[in-house]
Amino acid sequence: MDSIAVLAPDQPVLHGGRRATFLHLSRGAAIIRYWGDSHAVSVPPEALSLPPTKRRALPARDEPLSRERASR
Repeated sequence: MDSIAVLAPDQPVLHGGRRATFLHLSRGAAIIRYWGDSHAVSVPPEALSLPPTKRRALPARDEPLSRERASR
C-alpha cells in the first residue's frame, strides 16, 4: 500500500489492515487510535493507508438528473 502524503486530525486510516483514526504526528511518528480501542498508539506514518472510498452511483451523462425529470 502507498503511504499517505497528508494526514488530518480525526481522519480514518488503516494500519496493518485494522481501522484506526489518525490523531496527530509526534517526533516523526503517527499517533493513532484503533477503532473500538481507547488507547492511542505510535506507528510509523509510512505504515498508514487510506481506507477504500465508497463511490456513489452517478447517472450516465446522457441521462437527465432527477431535478430535470421533476421539472418536466
